[in-house]
Amino acid sequence: MARTDQLRELSEQTRVGEIFLAALRRRQLWLSLRVVIVLALVLGAQPFLAWLWPAYAAVRVLSIPLPWLVLGAGSYPLFVALGLYYVHRAERIDNEFEDLMRP
Repeated sequence: MARTDQLRELSEQTRVGEIFLAALRRRQLWLSLRVVIVLALVLGAQPFLAWLWPAYAAVRVLSIPLPWLVLGAGSYPLFVALGLYYVHRAERIDNEFEDLMRP
């Protein structure tokens, strides 16, 4: 199929165009789910780790329990890293889709 035909399929909202868009949405959804799952696992592991390993929960830094410190301050680098990963991958997915549609 020629690229101009692909663009026409999208612009005319034909069945083939719907398939292209569904594939794009599916890739974007999968990316979002991966980021959310990693975030939930890492942040959810902190309370579980404190419960499983009492010595970790007993450590204090400047009179603040270490699990609270890790969740409060240590989570921000994770947010930034996951955000950068998400933006990079989302742009890559969009660029690949644009390259597919470019005549």
